[in-house]
Amino acid sequence: MKLGTGIYKVFTLLLIFFSLVMFMFSFLSVYYNKSVFLEWEIFYHSSSSFVMSFIFDWMSLMFLGAVTFISGCIMKYSYYYMEGEVNFLRFVMVLLLFVGSMMALIVSPNLISLLLGWDGLGLSSYILVVFYQNESSANAGMLTVLSNRVGDVMILMSVGLLSGLGSWNYYMFDKVEVGLVVLMILLAGMTKSAQMPFSAWLPAAMAAPTPVSSLVHSSTLVTAGVYLLIRFYPVMSSVYNLWVGLMVISVLTMVSAGLGANFETDIKKVVALSTLSQLGLMMMILSVGLVKLSFFHLITHAMFKSSLFMCVGFMMHNSSGNQDGRNMSSFNQMSPLMVSYFLIVNMALMGFPFLAGFYSKDLILESMLMTESSYMIIAFLILGTGFTFSYSVRMMFIVSGGVNTGPGVVNIGDMDKSVSSSVVGLVMASLVVGFICSWVCFSGIDAMLLFGWEKYSISMVGILSGAGMYMIMSSDSWFKSKFMGVNMISNMMYLPEISADFTSKPFVYLGAGFDKLLDKGWLEFYGGKGGEVVMSSWSNKLQLSQSSIMVSSYLISVACMLGMFLTIF
Repeated sequence: MKLGTGIYKVFTLLLIFFSLVMFMFSFLSVYYNKSVFLEWEIFYHSSSSFVMSFIFDWMSLMFLGAVTFISGCIMKYSYYYMEGEVNFLRFVMVLLLFVGSMMALIVSPNLISLLLGWDGLGLSSYILVVFYQNESSANAGMLTVLSNRVGDVMILMSVGLLSGLGSWNYYMFDKVEVGLVVLMILLAGMTKSAQMPFSAWLPAAMAAPTPVSSLVHSSTLVTAGVYLLIRFYPVMSSVYNLWVGLMVISVLTMVSAGLGANFETDIKKVVALSTLSQLGLMMMILSVGLVKLSFFHLITHAMFKSSLFMCVGFMMHNSSGNQDGRNMSSFNQMSPLMVSYFLIVNMALMGFPFLAGFYSKDLILESMLMTESSYMIIAFLILGTGFTFSYSVRMMFIVSGGVNTGPGVVNIGDMDKSVSSSVVGLVMASLVVGFICSWVCFSGIDAMLLFGWEKYSISMVGILSGAGMYMIMSSDSWFKSKFMGVNMISNMMYLPEISADFTSKPFVYLGAGFDKLLDKGWLEFYGGKGGEVVMSSWSNKLQLSQSSIMVSSYLISVACMLGMFLTIF
């Protein structure tokens, strides 16, 4: 592992250094109000210019810094988590390809150059999801790559539809009022960010190693769709009805994912469903038109979600790969440092005051309550945020509980220096990045005036939903036996089965029908097999005739030749 150690350390240092440089350039871009736009023309044909474009403004530079900082910490964490792995070099190379694809997508304002990063994410994510090479990871990888191919096709079709404008740079457009183009870009963002009905692949992608899940669910694959729509919103906001539809879908995604997380027992899947819930929140606030606020929550969420996955991975690693949250109690006695990290990032997720999540989520709720939105949308928003509160408290109670409900934890040790140093950077970012980015993203903000019930609605819904989940999930609860929909809710309304059945079953039945009708039907007698039987019988007759009288063999040969000529002419 000496070579592996050197590779992890080198790439960790390079990524951390690059992230610090990007953050510095981002602050300079905000301070001087400057952006850099680069274009490289590949060829020019029929008034259309095919170019590679790169945009370096405060938004792309800040996101580059966040992605590379998280990637550097995860690279250091991977040395601990993937220790003893035979294919560690392949893991490092594919992980760097994954990060490089995301970086290419971030700085590409051009749909054609954006496709390089977009397809690179799909390819490298498939390789990482199927890394362990078993049946469950293969199924999860196929569901992931096929769901994301829908978004790839939408991008390709929008490239074709926009070809009449002579450019694919969204910086060159005033307004794109073609509803079909806007619909395709929205569908591409929805598939990449796993909005309903494309939500099934995101919990399935947790079959990848935990360092990959930490990177995928925080700042790379799932946030690519949100980032794409953030960039395209200024030129596509005129098609109002489609964005209203996105608002409804994102709110439903947030509520269903939060409800499923409250009933889930797999602790890694709880964190994955919380990612889905936060993505729905980002999409919802974007569809209202608050672009900077959506990007602000994207950055803060990336910091605490990556460190949350790292803590969950440490618990799984020390529990012999067990992911059942009911067996992960009393860690506070054996791993107090890890539990303290876990509690901090969980409180950041639930929006505890003055942590990273508080600055973005509180501003989102206040902004939505100040707008003239539908009461139904606001009610679902409050309900989804309350579910976030309840499943965060549930996870904290399970992990830090004093009573051991699982196997013995005597052999579990606390984080060593290398693991702690990889997590502590992201934990510190979960503490301060909300305060710093709030000054960078928003130079000025309007006053927020709320009623009393609006101020306390989130905490009340959180407490009530938490109490309700405890009643349902407790073993001695009579309500659990009456409530038959627990399995359906924890499985997200059977979305994985629906996605798998709708995408694979029709093709399986079609293939079986073609097999019976053609391969074992008409082609069996008149295709290659049937022709082989006819030619074999003819050659046998010719061979038998040649073993008898000479004249008969000549006659049969002449008859065969005449038959061939008649067939041809």
